[in-house]
Amino acid sequence: MALWKAWPFVLAATLLSVTGCGDTERTHPAVTFSTERFAALVDSLSEPGGFFDSDNLVSNEEGYLHVRQTLERLGVEDGVYIGVGPDQNFTYIAQIRPRYAFIVDIRRDNLIEHLLYKAVFALAESRAEFLSILFSKPLTKAEFNTGRATIEELVAYFDRTDGDEAQYRRNLEGIQSQIGTFKVLLSDAEVRRVSELYRAFFEGHLDLRWEYRSDGDRGISFITYRTFLLGRDLEGAPGNFLASNEDYLFVRGMQARNAIIPVTGDFAGSHALRAIGDFVRGRGDRVSAFYLSNVEYYLYPDGRLDEFAENIRYLPTDSRSVMIRAFVNLRQQAHPMRVESHLMTTVLQYTRSFSQLFADGAYRSYLDLGVKNYMQ
Repeated sequence: MALWKAWPFVLAATLLSVTGCGDTERTHPAVTFSTERFAALVDSLSEPGGFFDSDNLVSNEEGYLHVRQTLERLGVEDGVYIGVGPDQNFTYIAQIRPRYAFIVDIRRDNLIEHLLYKAVFALAESRAEFLSILFSKPLTKAEFNTGRATIEELVAYFDRTDGDEAQYRRNLEGIQSQIGTFKVLLSDAEVRRVSELYRAFFEGHLDLRWEYRSDGDRGISFITYRTFLLGRDLEGAPGNFLASNEDYLFVRGMQARNAIIPVTGDFAGSHALRAIGDFVRGRGDRVSAFYLSNVEYYLYPDGRLDEFAENIRYLPTDSRSVMIRAFVNLRQQAHPMRVESHLMTTVLQYTRSFSQLFADGAYRSYLDLGVKNYMQ
């Protein structure tokens, strides 16, 4: 597809496919924010960026799909989604089908990466085009146009296809131009950062993985982006949003409606989450799911769990609202539901259960956060 193509001509069909013909009846209409409103929300909800010892370009959570069946069984859907980190959020969004979503991360780079992703979605009509643009690898197989390719077939194709430097330069120009239409104010350094982040995908492609900034992988075997894309749920089924045309089009439709809003914020900070809570409450909506990854692993030893718990309590939730937690399996404190040697175990907890246990003083160790009243 030519890089100047954008949203409008597919948006109506996309919305029909996800709101009019889906398996689940939606009780609320899709939410659309204007470009100006989107940019204003990115700015007004954000806090100053903070330091994190990783670029965190891709997920390091091998079991992120292990809560898939439980999310479905509990009926976690609709409402407002809050998440953290890179594109694992798109898979949770595709399953939960929220009205709109916020991706909150202490790193300003995460906001920039999500603007990059938003641009790629705008330029890519299909899953195959998305990966072609992301990795700057030519797409020559006509059968990908049918949309029937499995995620395994897509990964195999891009694994054996070399990146193209000229395509990278053309793509970067198109991405930068597309980001400019989002009207989010970026400094000159942040504009340069877009090209640096995009270059990382070009050079690392499917081998790209999570690394510490200060010391590489520190001897830890982090998963590759390839493994992430090929992830399976506990029943052995693929579930990444790029494994399904319907899921891809749903997320693309949300991006086109400016309904996935990246925010720079500290989970234990005084502004971002509370401002999001006020915004959601003011619209009469509720937070249906909060994906917090392993942020508590950093907050707990820093003595900042109190502030985080207060922010959770402030959000407009109800008895169905859940937290999606990636519990870090420590050497002597592995989660009882750990799968093989996975670095993390993904579990659910009702938001109000967390708040009650915190109020009761039940969290006396990091292990308590993972094993008290969890669901998987």
